[in-house]
Order: sequence, then C-alpha cells, then structure tokens
Amino acid sequence: MSIFEERQIRLVHELMYQIRVEEAMTKDVVSFPPSATFRDIQLCLKDRRFSGAPIVDERHHLLGIISIDDILTAFDVNLINCPVEAFMTRNLITIPASYSVITASNLFQKHKVGRLPVVESSRVNKLVGILTFGDILTHLLLKMNALAESLEARERAAVKPQPRSEPDKLRFELAPDNFERAGIAATQIKKYLRGQGVPSALIRRIAVICYEAELNVIIHSLGGYLEMTYADDKVDITVVDDGPGIPDLEEAQRPGYTTANEKIRALGFGAGMGLVNIKRCADTFELRSEMGKGTELKATVILQD
Repeated sequence: MSIFEERQIRLVHELMYQIRVEEAMTKDVVSFPPSATFRDIQLCLKDRRFSGAPIVDERHHLLGIISIDDILTAFDVNLINCPVEAFMTRNLITIPASYSVITASNLFQKHKVGRLPVVESSRVNKLVGILTFGDILTHLLLKMNALAESLEARERAAVKPQPRSEPDKLRFELAPDNFERAGIAATQIKKYLRGQGVPSALIRRIAVICYEAELNVIIHSLGGYLEMTYADDKVDITVVDDGPGIPDLEEAQRPGYTTANEKIRALGFGAGMGLVNIKRCADTFELRSEMGKGTELKATVILQD
C-alpha cells in the first residue's frame, strides 16, 4: 500500500470519528402508530419504496419496527389486515444522535442490519431519524469534497504568480495582397491573451493594433511579419515589412491619409485610419521607415498599473 493510500484511509477514519450521526441521518422519518395494520404499512412502503418502518407512540417514542419480511409473513398467514402491535420487533438496536458514525458503522457490521433508528439520547428513546450505511458514505464524500475544495483554495491563495523568466512570443508571417488571411494574427493573439487572463478591454485594444498592422503590411508592402511579445506587465507588438517605405511619417499618421490604390479601396480597405487607430490604442508607439527598404512599427499596451 502506498503512502498516499494510507493517508486516504487515515483521513476517512478520522472523519468517521468526527461526523455525528445527527449530521448524516435522514430526519424526515415515516413512522406509524401501533394500531396501524400491516396493509397500511405495506401500501406506504410500496409507494415510498422503503423496506421498513418504525412504530412510535403518541410522543414519538420508539416502540418497535416492521420490516418488509414481516409484511410478507403477514400475507402468508393471512394477517395483513391486523394491527402490527403484537407482531412488531421490539428488541431494537438504536443509536443516539450525538454518537459518531464510526459507532454506527461498527453496529452495522456487528448486527448485519440495514438501518438504525436514531434516538434523541441514550436516556430518551424519542425517534429523531433513521441512519443507513449509504447515509454515512454520502456524508463522508461531501466532507471529503469540502476538505479538498478548502485545500485547493488555500493552495491557490498561497501561490503567488512568479515573474516570467522569458516573455512569451507569437510570430505571424504576412504576405502581400493576401486579404483572405487578414485578421488571422489578431484572432490568434486574442485567444492566447484570454487564456492568460488578460482583461477583455485590454485584449480589444491589442486586437485593434494587430488587425490594423496586418492590413497595412498586406496592402502597402511586399510582405513581412507581426510579432507579439507577452510579459507579466505589458504586451509589445512589433511589425516589420519589406519596402517600399513611408516618405512622410508625420503625414502618414494624419487621419484619412492613404496611398491605397483604387482596387484596394474597392475592396473596402485603405481608409487611412490604420496608423491612427494603432496609435490611439497603444500606450507607447514608434514608427520608423526607410525608403526602398521597409517600415518597422512598435506598439506597447501596459497590462498593470
């Protein structure tokens, strides 16, 4: 037996001592007076799918019990319509409500009974519930689940997020005029950031930056790449393309400015708001370009205050 299995068994044993009978028992007990007939009890047991019923007096003190075997015997000897008082089992094994379920478990094992009437105390024979071994198992599982959840909660609270030794990176190659794949990088980055627990408002800003940057490369360049770098406190987005370069960086950042041709505009792109939207969504923004060689864009979104 492994150490883990031994610990589990020890935990179950300890819980069995801690759990009181009154915690696990069924409290809503169907009982009958001694004047009830076998037929009365048989119809109730059939409807409720019980296999026995306690017999109590007017103060709810336990007098005896009638089992399904008693009812079958009453059928055989034609006593089904007789009161049960003279035939009920009186020598009962009971358990007080304040006892631990380990005591009840021992009684089940010793006397081979299916249920135990639960009484108020060792001195007061008032019926307060019925206990089966299934009741004990059910309550035991609930206790163990509650302990496991409590332990997990404490472990989560005790574990502090560790800084990343190296930032995570996602890189996407971008091809010119490939409008069918426009937005792929933005979509994948959104999915990744959701998995990291980044707030939705920040993810939307990052997605806008990535989408607009993708389109700029697809529309205006000979191809390039987009790289997203995720750290604990920020997201950096770097976009590099090959030629032709931007002649006037200041003018290119003016709302509505575009060099897109008629074909691109006819497709619904090239409205001249790409760099404007990127700059608006970024906490820091850099743009460098060299004619005939290409352009590099860097944008950062801060994740923490």
